[in-house]
Amino acid sequence: MSRERRVVDNRVFLLGLDELYREAMKKHEGRSILECARETARLLSVTSVDVPVEGYYTESKELIEYFLLMRALQQVSGGREHEVLGSKAFLYLRQVVESPLFGLPYNSRYLLAAGRDPLSAALGHADISNWTISTLTEAAYQQALASQDISLVGLASLACDSVVLTALRESVVLYALFVAASALSTQPEYVWEVDELIQTRASQFVATFNGLFGESLPTPRPKNASQFWNACNTSSIIGRCVRIGFNDSVQPHRQYHWAIDCDSTGLSVNDFWDTEVWTTERYRNEQLRH
Repeated sequence: MSRERRVVDNRVFLLGLDELYREAMKKHEGRSILECARETARLLSVTSVDVPVEGYYTESKELIEYFLLMRALQQVSGGREHEVLGSKAFLYLRQVVESPLFGLPYNSRYLLAAGRDPLSAALGHADISNWTISTLTEAAYQQALASQDISLVGLASLACDSVVLTALRESVVLYALFVAASALSTQPEYVWEVDELIQTRASQFVATFNGLFGESLPTPRPKNASQFWNACNTSSIIGRCVRIGFNDSVQPHRQYHWAIDCDSTGLSVNDFWDTEVWTTERYRNEQLRH
């Protein structure tokens, strides 16, 4: 029997890890973390806000509710912390939001901090006139290299791959800071070509995630290459669109987006500005319309 060579490089590994993360995380966000958000909102008399639902949160009514509730809680002043400090629901919610899974907690003015990952840091350090895919991808890489960041976006930044960076940032859009089997005729051979630094930090990410949620994402190592290969589905990331920053010096504010496209040469990233927030759902619908 011939052997089919399957290379698990940085892109395949990270997109596989991303898919495993998304499927596991959605279960918790739609159940236990949602309950914590509901209880915290009740204690603070906070109601959902009316904003575009971004990322995969459009996939169920529970995820929609969670997204809109969290966006409201993210606007609550840190001065109200004493109202919920005795709540186990709030303490767990904050533990999730401020986990290193999403970068370093940033902005203590609010009850729940946003995660400042390498892409957020790159946006903050770059002049708005230099907000381009190439400059920000390189800057995010340098930020990740100089830090100990283990976030999903931090791992994508280390790959210095704008497609991966866009895909994984869309997965954590709520927490990030803005600025059937078939028979095979061949026996697959999995080749592990993941950079050592990415593997090391990804191991910390997986350990943190599994510890926080009682999950069992596979450890990044050569013997688990097949799990990441099988989880990687590049077609599923086409059309992912994420707002990564904005310009508040003009009215109305202009929103800066990255989106994943596909043409005859493969996957690519398109960046654009708009006065409105574009979601993955809107971007994909617009692409289909044309």
